[in-house]
Amino acid sequence: MDYRLEPQIKNASEIKNILKEVSVTYKLADGRKVKTLLVYLPVKGGATSYDAFFEKIKESILMNFVFSYKEIKKKTGLEGKESIDELFNKAIRKLSKHTAKGELGELILFTLLDVYFEAPKILSKISLKTNSKMPVFGADAVHCQIYDGKLKLYLGESKLFKDFKSAATKAAKSIASAKDKYEEEFDLLDSHMDFPNINDDLESILLDLLNPFSENDLTDVINSPCFIGFSESLIISTCPSEDEFLKKYKELAGEYISDFFNKVETHKTNINNAALLMLPFSCVDDLVKKFVAYMGIAK
Repeated sequence: MDYRLEPQIKNASEIKNILKEVSVTYKLADGRKVKTLLVYLPVKGGATSYDAFFEKIKESILMNFVFSYKEIKKKTGLEGKESIDELFNKAIRKLSKHTAKGELGELILFTLLDVYFEAPKILSKISLKTNSKMPVFGADAVHCQIYDGKLKLYLGESKLFKDFKSAATKAAKSIASAKDKYEEEFDLLDSHMDFPNINDDLESILLDLLNPFSENDLTDVINSPCFIGFSESLIISTCPSEDEFLKKYKELAGEYISDFFNKVETHKTNINNAALLMLPFSCVDDLVKKFVAYMGIAK
């Protein structure tokens, strides 16, 4: 296939300057390479600094996370700041203090897949919510891309926990469950597939390739990226420089990556089809509290 799906976020370079990648490759103890993405936010005064990232969320990420590209294009096609503000306010009404922690995790997962994997969201599940206080069930993200002619569907999972290993335990189980329930996801895709450069021909091709009721082998098509955001106050607060922080982060990540992929295999998921996306915070609870306040989530 010569097709390429266009990412939805258009200011990726700006986001990468704030949500920075750690350039590193990991292997398990037995020598197998695993897919990882380590990112981090700025540290100021011994604590994670959120304001720059929150501003990008407010400017562009939130509306792209919540709504389909078709709806955004329709609204922003009116041009002017008023239509953008209206779309942001509508997006906020989809969120709730009761579900903000899970939704922030899903938003970060969406951002990482779109910006770093260049894989657009093809299903906007949160836009289908009729009650802001109810969580979205099934995979936390449904993204897709074609690499070197090969299709990859990402059924993503996100966890925002104080403790990484507790998050990994639950995430490994959720990943296996999401793959088992893929037929339900496909029914939604069949009705609501959307991404920036969608057309009738490309939609038809993708739905045919992703159809779980056909004879297509989806073994290597369905992939399971997992975002884990976790509290790591000691390293963040005690490292005197960014270089020292990155050194400690890489060391800690090695232990966590091994733990995660071991749990993934325990649940019979092929590690070649899984990826771990990591982001440490000074305190996850503080992160969520500040997110709710910054965005003005009232319900």
